[in-house]
Amino acid sequence: MIGLVKSVTVEAQGLSLEDFAPDAPFTAPNQIVNENVACELIDGVIVPPLTINADPRGSLVELLTTREGTFEPIVHVYQVTALPGSCRAWVYHRQQSDRLAFVNGRFEVVLYDIRLGSPTKNRLNTFVVGREQPILIRIPPLVIHGVRNAGTDTASFVNLPTRAYDHENPDKCRLSADDPRIPYRFNDR
Repeated sequence: MIGLVKSVTVEAQGLSLEDFAPDAPFTAPNQIVNENVACELIDGVIVPPLTINADPRGSLVELLTTREGTFEPIVHVYQVTALPGSCRAWVYHRQQSDRLAFVNGRFEVVLYDIRLGSPTKNRLNTFVVGREQPILIRIPPLVIHGVRNAGTDTASFVNLPTRAYDHENPDKCRLSADDPRIPYRFNDR
């Protein structure tokens, strides 16, 4: 059931669609593009720039676009809310890629590659991202990853994975955040 819904018919008092002004083209002065990306990323990890259009009312962030080329279809989108200091680690997916978008708060994101035959086997990538450093991270299958809210407020991020979540057969494998075999400790930060 949807909460309280009200619907009424009200005459537009001389208002028409022609009364609206089209948006002006997007201009560079309000644009911030993330350029703080590690140059030695794990093989298959993609960090496309996020474009932010800000004005006195706030901002609009494009999370995915086909403007610069094609990408896997959007099949599932969800938002994760994280309490201050909370940690979601360690996980990997057998088939799907995660596309994590961080545009608010402050998050610590860590990726670790132990894939057999990977040219970046044993590489660890760390990112500090969020409001001050907005970023989209595409994490391929089998790359281990974890996320911690490193801020002092509840914050959220969006995942646009390449496969819809299957409740009967989840594509997620987990390991404890404090497993000593992963050479990174979120608590050390």
